[in-house]
This record gives sequence, structure tokens and C-alpha cells, in this order.
Amino acid sequence: MTAPIGTIASLNTALTLVVFDARSATDWIPTRPAATKAQFTGHPAEVMRGLAKGDDATAIDVGTSGGFAFELEGKSGRIEAYRLDDGGVALIAPPRAWWKDAEPAAVDALFAQLLGADGVEEATELGELELASGKLALVYLWFKKIGAARDLALTVPAGGALGFGDGYGEGQGLIVDLPPGTYRLSRHEELAPWDATLALVAMYLVPA
Repeated sequence: MTAPIGTIASLNTALTLVVFDARSATDWIPTRPAATKAQFTGHPAEVMRGLAKGDDATAIDVGTSGGFAFELEGKSGRIEAYRLDDGGVALIAPPRAWWKDAEPAAVDALFAQLLGADGVEEATELGELELASGKLALVYLWFKKIGAARDLALTVPAGGALGFGDGYGEGQGLIVDLPPGTYRLSRHEELAPWDATLALVAMYLVPA
């Protein structure tokens, strides 16, 4: 079974992720402490207002680069990243360890389905992302040091991935080296054959 290239985790069950070109990370504007909701500003405020509309993803601008924010399943607080055969990336939730009560072979088959060509083809397209630098930043929305991704991206080798955090808990950010270009963002959800109340969710970024 394909191994993940990295994991992103939050401190609770919900995990809102932002993805954008790492070269723009220092243009991220964090939310400052506010006296009232009317003063809730910055990129986190933009993301929360966008997702409140009910869409699967919301577009954001980080400096001169575009990006997206989304939450996959909101239960495990953890997303695993996998490389795809077509040169793209799949973000999967819940992670493999979350399925400990299920038959391992059945879980393998479910993951293989979403990580294969059929999973990508069946996904619903949500938008496009320009990755001029070839370094994709995937970061937990409330991580306070998102700007660090810009310099860290320079240390990621060709074809590599680098997880980073702030010293508390597990990594809350991941930088992935990809060929520069345009990537399509799409989403696919597959119900577990053994329990229709459970689902594996994937968000794909594949070359356009």
C-alpha cells in the first residue's frame, strides 16, 4: 500500500486546511486579537466567511498567489498527503490509523480506490491553482507561523516533501515539491462498503 508523504494535524477534531504557493507564505495575514466580531480580519476571517456559504472549498488570495481552503470530514483532525501517479497530490481523511476497527484488507481497498485513476476521474472539480514556484504549501488554518513556509520551501529537494510545525504537538504544515504549472482542485467522497455512515474523503490537486 502506498505510504503517505506527510500528515497535517490540528489540536481538535476539525481541520481546516489552506493550500497555496509557498513563495507567498509571508503574505499570509493572521487574525489579530479583536474586541468584537466586526474586527475579525485577516486570512482566517476570509476563510471562515467563505466556508460558511456551504461550499466544499473557498478561494483565497495570498499576496499575488491564489489558493484554496477546505475541511474534508471534520472528525479525525488529521489529513494524510499522498503522491499520485500523474504527478499530483491527494489529501485523504480520515487517515489510515483512524480505521483500526475495520478489516485491514477492506481499508486497503478503499484507499486504493481513492488514490487510483478512477477516484480522480470521479471527483468534482472545484477550481484551479497556479503553482509558479513548484512548492505547494499545505497548512492548518490556525497555525501561527505560516510565513515560515517561504524560507523552508527553499530547502525541499526535488520530488521531496517537508513537514513543519511550531514545536507543539505534531506537524501542522507540509511543503511538497511539484512541477510548476496549473493544478485542478477536485473532491471525491467514497462511502465505506461495510458501513454507509462512514466515508473516506479525498481532495486532489492534479496537473491541468
